[in-house]
Amino acid sequence: MDALIMAGGRGSRMGYVEKPLIKIKDKPLISYVIQPLLESDKINKIYIATSPNTKNTKKFIISNYKDYKNIKVIETSGRGYIEDLNECIEYFSKPFLVVSSDLINLTSKIINSIVDYFYSVKSKNPEIEALAVMIPKDKYINPTIDFNGLVPIGINIVSPKSGYQKEEIMIIDELVINVNTPDDLKFAENFLKNKKYK
Repeated sequence: MDALIMAGGRGSRMGYVEKPLIKIKDKPLISYVIQPLLESDKINKIYIATSPNTKNTKKFIISNYKDYKNIKVIETSGRGYIEDLNECIEYFSKPFLVVSSDLINLTSKIINSIVDYFYSVKSKNPEIEALAVMIPKDKYINPTIDFNGLVPIGINIVSPKSGYQKEEIMIIDELVINVNTPDDLKFAENFLKNKKYK
C-alpha cells in the first residue's frame, strides 16, 4: 500500500506556524510520521502533500530525504484538508493510507496492523472502501473531536475516488497523539520526555 502524509495545512490552531516542522526533542513532527512509514514493510511509496502554507516543510523534505527514492513531494493548493486530499487522488490507483503530519507515537507495528485490518475487513466485505482509525476517548487528553466516545487520530485509508466512501472504523489501544493545539504540544513533549523514543 502507498501512503500520503498531509502536510499542507495553515496551522491556525497553533498560531499559523508550519506545524510539520515544530520540534519535539529536537525532531520535527513530520519526522515522527515519516520514520515509521519507512520502517513498515506494508508501505511502498510515501507521498507528502505540501502547499504554499508549508514551503519550508517542502524544503526540509527535499533536503533531508533526497536519498529515499520512495518519497515524493506533491504540491497542493493548501485550500483545506479535503481539497488537498482530492488534489492528490490522481497519484493513486488503489486504496492508500492517509496520515496527518503532526502525529507522535506512531510505529511501524501500528501502521502494519491498520493495513492488515483494512484488507481483512475488505476481504469479508468488498464494498468497504475506507477505514477511519480511532482510539477510546478515555485514553486521549483534551480531544477536539469526539464520535460517541471515540477520537479520530488522523489516520485513514481511502480509495482513489471523490465523494462518499463506505467506511469501517478501527479502534486501537495505542495512544497516538495528534498535535493540534498548544496544549497537545505540551502533552506530547511531556509524553516523549517520559518515554524512550529514538
